[in-house]
Amino acid sequence: KRQAQLQRQAHAQLAPQVRQVSQLSQQLPANSPILIKAQAQIKQAQAKIAAIGQPTYFYTGRSANPGYSEYHENTQRVVALSTVFPLFFIAIAALICLTTMTRMVTELRIQMGTLKALGYSNLAIGSEFMLYGGLASLLGTLLGVGFGVNFFPRFIAQAYGSMYNLPAINVQYLWTDILIALVIALACTMGSAAIVLRVDLHSTPATLMQPKAPKAGKTLWLEHWHGLWQRLSFNHKVTLRNLFRYKQRLLMTVLGIAGCMAMMITGFGLKDSIGDISVKQFNQLWHYDAIVVRNGTQTTQQRRALHRQSLYKNDLVLKQSQVTVERAGVANQTATLSVPQRPQQLKKFVVLRNRQSHHAYTLNGQGAIIDEKLAKLYDVKVGDQLPVKLGDHAIKHVRVAAIAENYVNHFIYLSPQAYHHIFGQHPVYNGNLVQFKHHGQTAQNQFASDLLKTKGMLNVSLLSTEKKNNFQMLDTMDLVVVIFVVAAGALALVVLYNLTNINVSERIRELSTIKVLGFYDSEVTMYIFRENLILTVMGIFFGCFMGDWLHSYILNTAETDSLMFSPDIHPVSYGYSALLTLAFSLLVMWLMHRKLKRINMLDALKSVD
Repeated sequence: KRQAQLQRQAHAQLAPQVRQVSQLSQQLPANSPILIKAQAQIKQAQAKIAAIGQPTYFYTGRSANPGYSEYHENTQRVVALSTVFPLFFIAIAALICLTTMTRMVTELRIQMGTLKALGYSNLAIGSEFMLYGGLASLLGTLLGVGFGVNFFPRFIAQAYGSMYNLPAINVQYLWTDILIALVIALACTMGSAAIVLRVDLHSTPATLMQPKAPKAGKTLWLEHWHGLWQRLSFNHKVTLRNLFRYKQRLLMTVLGIAGCMAMMITGFGLKDSIGDISVKQFNQLWHYDAIVVRNGTQTTQQRRALHRQSLYKNDLVLKQSQVTVERAGVANQTATLSVPQRPQQLKKFVVLRNRQSHHAYTLNGQGAIIDEKLAKLYDVKVGDQLPVKLGDHAIKHVRVAAIAENYVNHFIYLSPQAYHHIFGQHPVYNGNLVQFKHHGQTAQNQFASDLLKTKGMLNVSLLSTEKKNNFQMLDTMDLVVVIFVVAAGALALVVLYNLTNINVSERIRELSTIKVLGFYDSEVTMYIFRENLILTVMGIFFGCFMGDWLHSYILNTAETDSLMFSPDIHPVSYGYSALLTLAFSLLVMWLMHRKLKRINMLDALKSVD
């Protein structure tokens, strides 16, 4: 149909000329040179029309569309984050609920003893705490669903809106997920209350109506280190003893801070990993600016058209074709097979190196150099065989000579000798890697446009376009980092404030005593702050390991088959996370300092007896 359409269009364009020649034949003699020339041109044009052949169609699946595949990859990253992110919130929420309910039961011991003495059953007394926890869970779930469902999806969709032309999303309330969230919230609050009440509800009224005895101090192992212990001041000794005296508070504070620290490291680490893709792939590994694809071996006309471009600096002639890597049990992967005409020149355009040691690889006739992600997907090592299918050829097994650092797409590099040995034919060099003198976007677009006018040129791909898309992805990750940091910061504040507040409330008589003994307000604050600071530092330390694990887990989950994230977290990201966590700790202590200044010492020191 397309062939017939093109022929009809050509005949329609030729028809006016045919009519003009027909008119000339009536006006001029048959042997007129003008008429003979015009008739010859008409015949030549008709012959060209008749020679119009059937067109060749290239078709690909939807997944081969760059915009579609990139969007799919971005959705997988969000899925990975949404799988892990709530688990840390649930764990820290359970921790906060446990400490809150513990403090609530401790504060209401006298009331519980009085009710028990009046004849109330354990079920009736415990129902007050269970009802409190249940209402807190219900209200929290309602607020969380209203905010989370309406804010986070829109926020993330807006972040990716700069990269894709998509309609506004329709917010959906997934009632199954909401029900699961409510059940988890009820388990955290009511479960925590049940755990705390199991001891106190079986105590006698007389025991409950007395304040809970403070924990007895124990000899620390540090005290056996006489050289160190004797050099510590009295305040530092008290701080260390109090830390290990309240082991539950120590464990909960360290875990809470470590969880918040881990989430912040993960947020900053994701930005590092995705940002490194652009920096490493386009600046360190690839040193060319355009890929030119032809329909065959380079002609003299094509070479001249390339070399006379004002942007042209250097080029590497190579064979490039798409191959399929096939193996049972593993999804088929499409890779770019590259065979440079002069392998010794390849290092000027593509750096093939080990990711960890940066040891450089060179092509030889012993096998192929493949990218790290492809090796990981097919679980192959140096010396193993990789099954490769080129076009309609039978599957060939290619020996892996080296595994090189690469982050975007899959690549297999062969020398001409290795290609001939594997496929039994000489390579047809149908492409060029081109380096530019300068990098103005307008000039690059003009370069591609001019070159495509040359006969036989099929495609010109500019790396600046792909690099721009990668940096757009990095911009969206900035917003994801903001979500991580803000959420982790809010959790850190809640954890620290809650635990510090409970710590102060439990030790109000102790703090009032040292205040009566003449301690200044700043000294009383430091009495608590030293403990919090040590716990925060411990939380930061363990949070670094938790953050490493969480970051690694999310990367492995979010990676697509054609993409590999950089697994490294920059040292500055650890620094930012630690400083933010420390800042939240200082903010909490400033709030506690205001509260400690207003302690009523007489009320606190009154005897219950």
